[in-house]
Amino acid sequence: MVLPALLALGLISINANAADPCKSVFCLYGKAVGSSGGSECSSAEKDFFKNVEKKKGKIRWSKTFDLRKGFLNQCSTADPAAISLIMSKFGKIKG
Repeated sequence: MVLPALLALGLISINANAADPCKSVFCLYGKAVGSSGGSECSSAEKDFFKNVEKKKGKIRWSKTFDLRKGFLNQCSTADPAAISLIMSKFGKIKG
């Protein structure tokens, strides 16, 4: 039921696959609003959280935030408001 609504809103594309930033948008948006994509979303979440910028072994959260946002922005069909919500919840946390 959620998937058709997200498709209609243009939050995801129909051909999203595990390595696709659109699938990460779909899964992380669901997680941000309290839903779970289950095991189908684990690789998409990993694709997002593996984007980490480090210097001398320490995470640089500002750069990590920008890196993750850039990854999600590669999904041309994603709603900017959805990306903003995802980034506010998950942009500066470890996955």
